[in-house]
Amino acid sequence: MKVTFLVPDLGWPIVGIAARFAKYVCGEHEVEIVGPRLWGGTNAMYSEEFEYRAVDCPKIYRFPEYFREVRKLARALRGDVVISMKAFGSSLPAALLAKRERGCRVVAYLDEWDGATAAEWSPGERLRHWRRDWMHPGNAVFVPRVERRLPECDARLGTTRFLERKFGCRIFHVGVDTDRFKPQDPAAVAALKRELGLEGKKLAVFGGVARAHKGVEIYAEALARLGRDDVALLILGPMDEGMRGMMRHPAYGKFVCCPATDAEATRRIHRDMPRYLGLGDALIVPLADTALARSQMPCKVFEAMAMGKPIVASAVSDLPEVLGGCGRLVAPGSPEAVAQALAAVFADPAAARFMGDRARARCIEKYDVAASRNALLELLDELK
Repeated sequence: MKVTFLVPDLGWPIVGIAARFAKYVCGEHEVEIVGPRLWGGTNAMYSEEFEYRAVDCPKIYRFPEYFREVRKLARALRGDVVISMKAFGSSLPAALLAKRERGCRVVAYLDEWDGATAAEWSPGERLRHWRRDWMHPGNAVFVPRVERRLPECDARLGTTRFLERKFGCRIFHVGVDTDRFKPQDPAAVAALKRELGLEGKKLAVFGGVARAHKGVEIYAEALARLGRDDVALLILGPMDEGMRGMMRHPAYGKFVCCPATDAEATRRIHRDMPRYLGLGDALIVPLADTALARSQMPCKVFEAMAMGKPIVASAVSDLPEVLGGCGRLVAPGSPEAVAQALAAVFADPAAARFMGDRARARCIEKYDVAASRNALLELLDELK
């Protein structure tokens, strides 16, 4: 059977999840990852993960060209099963058009409630957004309309209980390779720490992209509140304007480090992510308490668990269920609570190691790549 993973844009981070899923099933099925390439190249972090096929539909982001471009994209989808990564205007409608035209099966994969942004607008904000974006079917104003088509899919996968309740999703976690993500050689980690100029620092490490809804800033503020010069927040996502803004912040900027200074550095960190995560005295999984965040299950939490490191995470979404008893959960938006949790981890390495060991054991039992792979293969068998 041929399986097509359709992404809204090859430049988006969702490409990384598509690549992971594709690797799960490529031994049993013929697999491709397809999508528009609207604003540049393939996402730098994941450009080497898989072979991608770009479809030339540069005007899919605007009316009236959108209708022609969606047809072009739909006819480029060759799979017997098309898995639409997200319910965006540049992904799900094309998949459903392919289903109507040639009878393929369609699965929607939702990693978050993308319609949350529009749902939180006031009536005045909604009107302003419609006036500005009525010609742009890929923008947030149109996401709720696309989501109304989710019942047309043959199956829906989601990452949280929130998505299970809202869209009838089958909960599907992105597994982690616990043979790759594991406790690292101390000498190799020490050498990397020297290379980055972080010797002598206690490090809180975030392995993702510092997007606004994550609340990473709260963790940076917490480090500043500790009143110590020997701590730092290491962020392993790409250097962008948001990241530069954090590093310039007058209160906590001096505590923030980001070694992914260009595309090549970003790829290098991604290739060697376990060793970079191994730098952490604590690994953090921040989420803000917003509708969007409450719908998410950060896949980085499973990588953190597999590393056998102590984890400090926001008590949002399903994180309390996943990390209960093997991580420190803190109130979202509270730098005081984060500061207390990090101080406790830094002060008691033995307790921290015990917590990390419990997290790794749970990850191997419940969230290893084998469990996710088997679940996806079972779904594809159901759709034959």
